[in-house]
Amino acid sequence: MNINTKKALGKPILYKGLNIYPVKMKDADEFYDAVQCLLLPKNDFQQPEIIRMSYLFFLLTISQNDSGQGILDKLISLYRLVFQTEEIQISMNEKGMVLIIVDGVTLNERDFDKIKTIISEQNLIDLDDEFIDPGTKKAIQEARAFIAKRKTRQADFEQQIIAYHCKSGLPYHEIEHLTLYQFHKGLIRMDYMVSSDAILNARYSGMIEFKNDQDLPHWLGFIDEPKKNEDVIITKSVFDQQMKKLGLEPS
Repeated sequence: MNINTKKALGKPILYKGLNIYPVKMKDADEFYDAVQCLLLPKNDFQQPEIIRMSYLFFLLTISQNDSGQGILDKLISLYRLVFQTEEIQISMNEKGMVLIIVDGVTLNERDFDKIKTIISEQNLIDLDDEFIDPGTKKAIQEARAFIAKRKTRQADFEQQIIAYHCKSGLPYHEIEHLTLYQFHKGLIRMDYMVSSDAILNARYSGMIEFKNDQDLPHWLGFIDEPKKNEDVIITKSVFDQQMKKLGLEPS
């Protein structure tokens, strides 16, 4: 069974003999609080010594400061959730390397980065891009904030749960046991199906005509995954094409 199938079915992913479990809806609040420890923008600090640190050592370092107290508590809470165990320890060896011990299995800093990626993909968490230029990151954040002001306000998490229940008919006690991945992907598919039905009904009623019926959406049609930041960044070739359409010569 491949990883994408496992995510769709809510199955754990095996890493070094340890099962990493996707988080369920009933644990969403605890997870979203704990996962903040993986979303700290390490490279925003700009100090070379911090940039060179592994992310795990960075967490250990900032946890020593007053402003960073509780960071390791969040990490331990997160690992208890995804490994479904209480046996979590954090230590440092004689070489100064940070280690995490889960049920007797020792994980090093490189393992941490791989597990961080798995948690992100399993639970649809957008991790900070450590390699992006700070100036570019700031421009992306400003562009995203500008676009957000122009968009219709989206339902919050509570309203999304209610919408899922109303549209799917799934009882709330069963929604609790969906994984975050299943829930959010299910919402996207339901939204696609509603839009598809509306377009098809308009087509068959004669309100809209399509040059090619093969372009009509289907409830089981493929949904393209948006690339990171593609809503605020375009390539030079796309920009040049848009300039030509406006009768302007691209640079």
